[in-house]
Amino acid sequence: MGQIYENARRKRQEEIIAAFWEQYKKMPIEKITVKSITDACQIHRATFYIHYQDVYEVLEQIENSLITALDKVSIKCFESSQDLDSFANALYAIFQDNREYLHYLVIENKHPEFSEKYKKKLKLIFPNIFQSERNKAKDKWIIDMTITGLVDIFLQGADNNLISIEEIILLVEGFMTRGIFDTLLNNFNIESSIDLRKEQYKGTKKD
Repeated sequence: MGQIYENARRKRQEEIIAAFWEQYKKMPIEKITVKSITDACQIHRATFYIHYQDVYEVLEQIENSLITALDKVSIKCFESSQDLDSFANALYAIFQDNREYLHYLVIENKHPEFSEKYKKKLKLIFPNIFQSERNKAKDKWIIDMTITGLVDIFLQGADNNLISIEEIILLVEGFMTRGIFDTLLNNFNIESSIDLRKEQYKGTKKD
């Protein structure tokens, strides 16, 4: 009996979340009402309040589930390219499972506070790639900005159908090992209007 009740409760919550989300994609949360949700679900207001206090709690449950999902990625450090592949694939799977939520809440920045919270969580679970023994504020800032860039590559790449997870990994690995110019040219056939490497070599030539 208890399992039957639990299944019914979960099913009702899923219906409420789905009705809320369809409206949230189209309008600010301030314009969404309990009545508009109950009308869409064809349930009484009392039924809604059994599960949620208000529409903000519905959004909070969605956001909490997105944060919790990231705990499934447990790689703490990269010791080889295989570790990077495993991490990237695990992260990509999570992004794909929650693609629509992440598109509106994080990519489109519909809820800026949550977007920052989610990206911060991503940076925290990102394996420890870079280290500095000097422990200087400048080094920490450089490392933080680099991780931010890598996180954005994963997020933006997973958000569209233009690039595969294999290409995302190729992009990240290339940037980390061979640099931007070589990676874009040799792996993606994208040329740059300026190649800083040639200027550097030219500047070091001896007369």
